[in-house]
Amino acid sequence: MVRDAHGHWTNQPVSAVCSGFTLSDREIICEEDYMEVRTCFRGTFELWTSVSASLLQLKCVLQAQRMASSVWQLMFLRGDEQVYSMSVSEAKKLGYSLTASAQRLVLRAQGPGGGHPGFSVFQEEADVLKHEAPLMWSLNTSNRLFICATDSGSFKDGWLLLEVPQVMSPLVGEGVDYQSNSIRLGVDGMLLEESLAAARGIHVVQHGQKIQIGVPFGTEGGYRKSLVVKNSYKETYMIFLLYEHIFSMLYEDGSSIDTRHRLLRKLGTPLICHIPFTINQTVADNQVFSVYLGNIPVDVVLEDLWINGKQLQMSEKLGYSIKYSVHNNGSKAYQLQLPFKDSVVQQMVRIDINFTLTIMPQRESYYHQTTITARVFNAFPPEITAQCLDRAIVFSVAGSSQTLWEIGVDKTPLTSELAVQRGYLLSVQNQKTVLEIPLFSIGYTYEEINLSNFYATFELLLRDPKSLAVQTSTSKRCLFKTQDMMVCSTDGTMTVVAALSSTWPSVKPERTTLLDPACVPKQTDGSRVLFEFKVDSCGTRNTVPVVLLGPRGNDKLCLDRLTVRCFYLLSGVNRLSVDRTFRSEAPGFGLVDVFKSLKGYTEQSKLTLIKKKFKTTKKNTFFCRSRESTCS
Repeated sequence: MVRDAHGHWTNQPVSAVCSGFTLSDREIICEEDYMEVRTCFRGTFELWTSVSASLLQLKCVLQAQRMASSVWQLMFLRGDEQVYSMSVSEAKKLGYSLTASAQRLVLRAQGPGGGHPGFSVFQEEADVLKHEAPLMWSLNTSNRLFICATDSGSFKDGWLLLEVPQVMSPLVGEGVDYQSNSIRLGVDGMLLEESLAAARGIHVVQHGQKIQIGVPFGTEGGYRKSLVVKNSYKETYMIFLLYEHIFSMLYEDGSSIDTRHRLLRKLGTPLICHIPFTINQTVADNQVFSVYLGNIPVDVVLEDLWINGKQLQMSEKLGYSIKYSVHNNGSKAYQLQLPFKDSVVQQMVRIDINFTLTIMPQRESYYHQTTITARVFNAFPPEITAQCLDRAIVFSVAGSSQTLWEIGVDKTPLTSELAVQRGYLLSVQNQKTVLEIPLFSIGYTYEEINLSNFYATFELLLRDPKSLAVQTSTSKRCLFKTQDMMVCSTDGTMTVVAALSSTWPSVKPERTTLLDPACVPKQTDGSRVLFEFKVDSCGTRNTVPVVLLGPRGNDKLCLDRLTVRCFYLLSGVNRLSVDRTFRSEAPGFGLVDVFKSLKGYTEQSKLTLIKKKFKTTKKNTFFCRSRESTCS
């Protein structure tokens, strides 16, 4: 529609011709489930139509199709070289179809395994299995129309491979030469330009009379499917390949007939397992675990991470890092870096890791576990130094390699939790681990105790974290001034030093006793006493605290009392009832309870307070007594 300057519309016809698909003299298509041949009548059209006078009146496609169904005969050459003829309608019942137009004939048969088994045979040519349906026309002009390679391909070293003959001999015939014009490949039924196919890695190589086609795993145009099978990632890949070969048959008279042979084949891999792997890249001197996790497919993400049974928060950055990279083959890799001093690192040179890997978007998960050990070469236990303070001993573990060894107190590994529990002061200063142990903390042993001073010893052990074998030990023995103290030894000896200067009226130390009046102080001075006795002597009993009594003079009332207790772990106590031998695997810890002075109270209020204390403490509290009677 064209409008002129005056606004009037006129119709103007326009036509265009677009170049499209040019048919060859013979077209052969080999699909998965059918075979098809299209043959052109060319110059012999008059000969073909002379079979029937009615065919001379052929004017349109519908007429040709009708006549083909009613007049033409199909003749099949079976494997036993016998010829069988049938009508088009009879052939249709066996899975064949015939379509005719004014210039072309199209015949289709079912693919391998289809059609009538008596009229299609399998042969092997040049090591390639082919499916062949020999056919003869009723004009005694023989032509084997159907022939297709049935090779389904193979998969090797990451390549899908398909091998076909360049030209199958039945398509050429005896004594006829041929000329190859072009070989092209395509995907999903669409031919690719040679440069594009090469860019995707698809190649065609000719070996003699064979054509080998190679398709790399995962190339563009194919389809991948992944799933989890028995905690393993598996995937399959398939591609719909198109192979086209155009060649010309050359005759002695100089004429030629072009043939286009197309093969459409679905190539697929079996289920391929992708097993993750880890590489330990840890360098002990860097004090950081470095773990490489590789062979992770492109559709998989690292969703969760557990170390030594503890889950790491993937969304937080708490001293560790997780990075990923993509390789040329499309797979991914993750890099984990975790400091030795991280709280999840329970053992100093070894961690157990559990990676949770999830396929997206279907969210199917699988798991990969590994154990990473810091690689140590020529590593020796670090140097440990110790010094004495007024009321503590301080140890320093020098060098960066101290994290390669397990520091222990007795049989217990030294951790930050243990330090808090026992009152140790643990810190890291200038690549040194500093441990300060206050006096009377768990782990001390005591010797030569008197009212002036005593010796205390504390020992640190360095163990191999795998075998727990002790590599070295360092102990420090220091001399301390004696103050009020309570010592519970492993052999059940209780040593008590107590000052009596706060009592009112004043008490002479040499006149104090335990519950058993025969148990007198081992040593006294003007204000203090030192008792040393066994846990099963001097009136002591299991679960009942030992009580100091006093005075032993004519005092009417004891104004202060002192209760001492020793606590031992029940699991570590070995007591033999025959000889009443007590032995503990570890020293106990003591407790001293001193009642406040009763100075300033009236006699009645003193008795009331004492009765109140006795009532609340029941049998666990004992009062000192005078020479005449027991306080009540």
